[in-house]
Amino acid sequence: MKKLYIVLIISTIFSFKGISQELMTETGVSFTSFDFKNSQGEELDNLQPTTNNFLTIGYRQNVLKEVLHIVGGVSFNKYGAIGSDNSINLLYEWETSYIGIYLGLDVKVFSTNKVAFYLRGTASSEFLLQGTQTLNNQVFDLKGVEEFDSTNFFFRGGAIIDYAISDKLSIYTQYKYGKSTENGEVEKLKYISSEIGVGLVVKLNSKNKTNQENIE
Repeated sequence: MKKLYIVLIISTIFSFKGISQELMTETGVSFTSFDFKNSQGEELDNLQPTTNNFLTIGYRQNVLKEVLHIVGGVSFNKYGAIGSDNSINLLYEWETSYIGIYLGLDVKVFSTNKVAFYLRGTASSEFLLQGTQTLNNQVFDLKGVEEFDSTNFFFRGGAIIDYAISDKLSIYTQYKYGKSTENGEVEKLKYISSEIGVGLVVKLNSKNKTNQENIE
């Protein structure tokens, strides 16, 4: 089922790539917390979220006039958490980096001459690039650790305020909140994140519009 989902995302992205109207790039900061359960199903206490960076590159194509758009692309996300157990004098920290493929929808709620407000929802598949766990002074590689190195499915929703600089260029700010699916059989992990980002949109002429102008 997971492989089918990945293939569906990739095929959809490439099927729209040739007629993409807008190219987008976004960067910002994320605040990530871990929902971690041990082999007894107990949650790990004293875990604090850490602040990390993210980057996305993608496209947006209108599918219903100027109201509904499909969005998709690739992402780079870093997640982490830190905590301690004073009863055994233990400090632990996780740092992970994932590359992902995302697909979603934008809905334009309202717009003025220069400003547009959108709601966005996305689903993504993310794959571990690298990750480490630090226990006091010892560092462990997370490659091959099931709850970290399994395909990470993430669902996000948020709001965008877009400001048009010109007919071809606009900037936007976005807030997103998301949760991943739970990974792991013995120990289980789920990511919860809040993201604040700024982005740049470059508008492209569609083929249909170009052909119509040539006919005229």
